[in-house]
Amino acid sequence: MNRSRVSDPLETALSWVWALGTAAGLAMVGHLAHTEHSSAQVPLAQPTLSAEDVPLADGPV
Repeated sequence: MNRSRVSDPLETALSWVWALGTAAGLAMVGHLAHTEHSSAQVPLAQPTLSAEDVPLADGPV
């Protein structure tokens, strides 16, 4: 006698939650890796200051 297994609704719901959570986690890791890779190529918004760029306190205004 062959009986098909009836799945438990809670087991099905937990399987879906696990699958969607795993997919969302992988998507987030991919997004963070892409963002980190792109930000390494963008130059700084403001260049660093050198000694010549700093105004003197005693100098003329």
